[in-house]
Amino acid sequence: MKFSKVLIALAVSLSVGGLSNTANAAINMKVGLGVPENHFEVRGMRLFEKYVEEKTGGEIQVDLYPSTQLGSDKEVLESIKVGIAQMNLPGPAVLGGFVKDATILSLPYLFDTQEIADKVVDGPWGQALSKKLEKAGFVGLGYGDFGYRNVTNNVRPITKLEDFHGLKLRVMQNPSHIAVFRALGANPTAMALPEVFSACQQGVIDGQENPLKNISSNKFHEVQKYLTLSQHAYEWVLFVVGKRWFDKLTPEQQQIIQEGCDIAKDYMRKAVQQDDAEALEEIKAAGVQVTELTPEEAKRIKDTAWKVVEEEGNKVNKEFFAELLQAIDEAKASSN
Repeated sequence: MKFSKVLIALAVSLSVGGLSNTANAAINMKVGLGVPENHFEVRGMRLFEKYVEEKTGGEIQVDLYPSTQLGSDKEVLESIKVGIAQMNLPGPAVLGGFVKDATILSLPYLFDTQEIADKVVDGPWGQALSKKLEKAGFVGLGYGDFGYRNVTNNVRPITKLEDFHGLKLRVMQNPSHIAVFRALGANPTAMALPEVFSACQQGVIDGQENPLKNISSNKFHEVQKYLTLSQHAYEWVLFVVGKRWFDKLTPEQQQIIQEGCDIAKDYMRKAVQQDDAEALEEIKAAGVQVTELTPEEAKRIKDTAWKVVEEEGNKVNKEFFAELLQAIDEAKASSN
């Protein structure tokens, strides 16, 4: 279904956005998700759905639409701004099209561990980024973990920096990622996620990069020969609702939605490691050759990319990027 048709159908069903909170009418909460039904994000959001509906006594009815049924994350965010959908879980790179500073969080080679990453987004820096969403018409209600991104391709195993050279890799529609992979010697090309499988299958691109669960749930391992555990970027999604819609809810309803997001977030943080481990076994079982970089080569690749990471972070917002690096240092110190 084309996005325009989705908008028309939803507009009719919601009767001017579904924003009224009358005594006898349930509030419809349409949630667009960019991952398939078998992804742990959807399982987390099923917990959200159950919690919100039970705690509000049915005052809020949550409808989940996995597999981009409401359109891409960018399209759902646009529909949220006009009140047609109410919630989305975009990655920082997608959200950066609406709030530029969000792209800083998607920069490669920032976080050494999940623990450090979670401390940063749960702390003052993450809260400051969430606050920035309000000017764009959104409310940020937390960060759901997606794990580290890794590279697959059909040309050769990537065991060293030089192996990136000339590979045509699909990357997110994010100028910073394009610049970083170009610095590594690859030929990066931005492409929407639903197009990646056929592009790999037909040889339009040599490979792509995604978290392990995304690789398995989208079946990319069926059309790729090599996986390198590059762990070049840690990935989240942000729990985003429309500000106009959220502001019309009662404080009690707002609190329940926040609590539901916390439940989904906590589930995702536990599930990401287990699901990634299971995804890796599935990928190996399909015959994909898996390579783990040596610490020396991983550092060499990071050092090559880091100058570009700094340039891109400063280009977006020098002060906010510096605050992020400081928050990372503080998280590292508290983890030791």
